[in-house]
Amino acid sequence: MPGTQGVRLPTILIPYPGPLLEPGIQDIFLYLRPESNGVLVESMLFRVIKGKSIYSSKFQIVYLANMPGDFILKNRIVEQHYATKIRFARAGKKAFTAGMREKFSALFGVPFRSAPIIGAFTALKRLKMHYEDLFKIWVPPENFRVIYGQSIKLCRGYYIVNYDIPALLHKNSRKTDIAVMICRSGLSKEEYHNLVQEMGERLIEEKVVTHDRPLARTFHYSRSPFEQILDGIGYLYDGAGKHLSYSSLSFMKYLLENDCTEEQVLKAIQSPIMRFRTDDGIIEENIFSITDDATYKEALHLFKQRMDV
Repeated sequence: MPGTQGVRLPTILIPYPGPLLEPGIQDIFLYLRPESNGVLVESMLFRVIKGKSIYSSKFQIVYLANMPGDFILKNRIVEQHYATKIRFARAGKKAFTAGMREKFSALFGVPFRSAPIIGAFTALKRLKMHYEDLFKIWVPPENFRVIYGQSIKLCRGYYIVNYDIPALLHKNSRKTDIAVMICRSGLSKEEYHNLVQEMGERLIEEKVVTHDRPLARTFHYSRSPFEQILDGIGYLYDGAGKHLSYSSLSFMKYLLENDCTEEQVLKAIQSPIMRFRTDDGIIEENIFSITDDATYKEALHLFKQRMDV
């Protein structure tokens, strides 16, 4: 249904019931990539969930919506979601923090100062490549690293930062709708990883994707509690196109009830690379990476160990 300005509004098939704070329960966003065959992939994922009682009994869909492409473009949802990666893709070497510089030299074995590091947008011009070619180009494993959530690929003599961002931005169009769901999960870490692996295997069996295509190019899922908030900022709406309150997200509510403020959390989401106090000393990391696979309690503990408040 179009809104007042001719932009189609989200179709909410299962409205979000609000937060649930129970030990071991998490609300995980799962949505299909724009280039995916929406209905086909969605039905396959549902069949994997329903195919085993261990999944169906602990994995409940509590929000299901169709997000129209023109609504996504109007609200700049993709740009907001990838804001940090876009910044690095534009700035390249200039965006690196002190910790990233050290890690780069350690991982690639070359001095940071003299390394030809460029952002993806500069790479398109300098190498005269199409964004899709840059997205698909293969390099050996030793020429690819991820530092604090930023992908770096050694290609044609350059270390290219976030090579995939130009293609990701172009894949979204007014005609490209995205299916979004929130799965309320009580699965253990091992059970959850097994579920995602089985989803990937089913897509390969049905020839929807090939063995050499990363699963992340077909569908996205929240890898950490903080990514659940990031996904909620982007994709949690009602049928009138109104964004639901951030505090209605389960993990945000958990943080707010444990002496965190919404301002602190949103600051961390917007500037995720920060320093943390750990048993091994002070480290620099990405809040999303360091809480990957964490429980709400573990993620809260790490958040409270941050130094860049």
